[in-house]
Amino acid sequence: MKSLSVRLGVIVVIGLAIFGNAEVWGADWKFYGSTEMYLGYYDAQGITRPSKNIIRVWGKDIFMKEGVSKLVRKSGKGYENFSHSISLSEINCVEKTFRQLKVTFYDNEGGSIGTSNSPSEWIFFTPESMGEKLYKEVCK
Repeated sequence: MKSLSVRLGVIVVIGLAIFGNAEVWGADWKFYGSTEMYLGYYDAQGITRPSKNIIRVWGKDIFMKEGVSKLVRKSGKGYENFSHSISLSEINCVEKTFRQLKVTFYDNEGGSIGTSNSPSEWIFFTPESMGEKLYKEVCK
C-alpha cells in the first residue's frame, strides 16, 4: 500500500510540474530584435485579433546587465535580481500605434517582482525602435 501511495505522489508531482508550465511550453517565442539593454521576443503562436485592425501579442524582454543596471537606477534596488518581463500589447496595424495592456517583471529565479494591469495610452511607434520592429513582424 505504501508503494502505491508513493507512486501516486510521484504522478501528482509530475502532473503539477507539467500543467504548471503549460503556458511556457505553449509559447512560440520568436526573436525580433535587441538593444544594448534587452533581447526582444514575441509569441508567434499566441497572436490574436480582437478586431479587424488590432493585434494582441505577448512579448518577452530578456534584460542584459546594462538594462538591469539602468532599471535599478530608475526604479530602485528591488530590481537588482531582475531577469525579464512578459507583457501583453495591442498593436493597431493601420494607425501604426500600440499600447501595453499588462506587464509582469520577473527575477532570476522566476518569481514575480512587479505587475501592472493598467492599459497604457495609445502611442505611435518611434522610427527604428523595438516597437517598430515588432510592428513589422506581426503586421505583415
